[in-house]
Amino acid sequence: MDKKEKTIRIEGKDVVLHPEHPVRFACMEHADTQIDEYVDEFEAAPDTYRAASIEDDTLDKRCRECGAPAEIALLREKGM
Repeated sequence: MDKKEKTIRIEGKDVVLHPEHPVRFACMEHADTQIDEYVDEFEAAPDTYRAASIEDDTLDKRCRECGAPAEIALLREKGM
């Protein structure tokens, strides 16, 4: 395992993130547009989780588009 791999805790499990893909958040109203933007920017569909299941208090869990509390987390898990 690479020492520089970024992990995040989701529902008590450590998940290794794909290094080129950030973690982003969206409210339900903007989830579709944020997923589309993620795909357009990174040419890969994000994995989605409930924002509340992300156990990292350092992340800004507000919608990127409107600033409302996020309900969806968009990220990219590193493949096996």
